[in-house]
Amino acid sequence: MNEEIKQEEEKKQKPKFGQELVAFLKEYSVIGMAIGVIVAQTSKDLVDSIVKGVFTPFINLIVPGDKIDNLIFTIGGSKFDVGMIINALLTFIIVLIVLYIIVKKILRRDDLLKTNK
Repeated sequence: MNEEIKQEEEKKQKPKFGQELVAFLKEYSVIGMAIGVIVAQTSKDLVDSIVKGVFTPFINLIVPGDKIDNLIFTIGGSKFDVGMIINALLTFIIVLIVLYIIVKKILRRDDLLKTNK
């Protein structure tokens, strides 16, 4: 009889899977991270479009001959896609600049980072 009472008390004390899952999501901010990943991916798509639609045509005006997207060097039978690297570099630089500006604005307004003396 005592064992049955102990088992029922243990069942009442153990949280259910759903409760544990919700607690996990809240504790580790998983939902916020998921939103951040989604926003980051859509931002990357936007920046890729800006690079391919605005910056690449300007570079094509400067670079003589073939378009920058098709800029490939062949050495010893190996092809090096320099155009793809230039586009990725431009995308990286734009994202880096935007993140720098956003983080600087956030840090400037963040009262938690100010030291209390």
